[in-house]
Amino acid sequence: MSEVKRLFGKKVKEFRKKGNLTQAQLAEMVNVDDKHISCIESGKNFPSADLIDRLAKALGVEPKDLFEFYYLQESPDLRDDIISMLDKLDEQELALAHKYIRTFLIR
Repeated sequence: MSEVKRLFGKKVKEFRKKGNLTQAQLAEMVNVDDKHISCIESGKNFPSADLIDRLAKALGVEPKDLFEFYYLQESPDLRDDIISMLDKLDEQELALAHKYIRTFLIR
């Protein structure tokens, strides 16, 4: 199973649960079998472009939102991604990023 399929499925499930929908309800809204939704959410299947569009509409999001799953990555990948982003900041942006990170650490 590819990582994109797995993460895409997690994102669909996340939006479905936010909308208080069952797999069967979402399946009915997009005109597919509920087993197909289950396979998408588990990362076994990847939907066609047309089904991605229908899923996005049914979930009340833009299709691109279904692909914003960078935060679902494993911790080491997140660390590497954060370090890569920090390396690209100028001094002022780095100071601001430090301020934001510091607020999460002070609890």
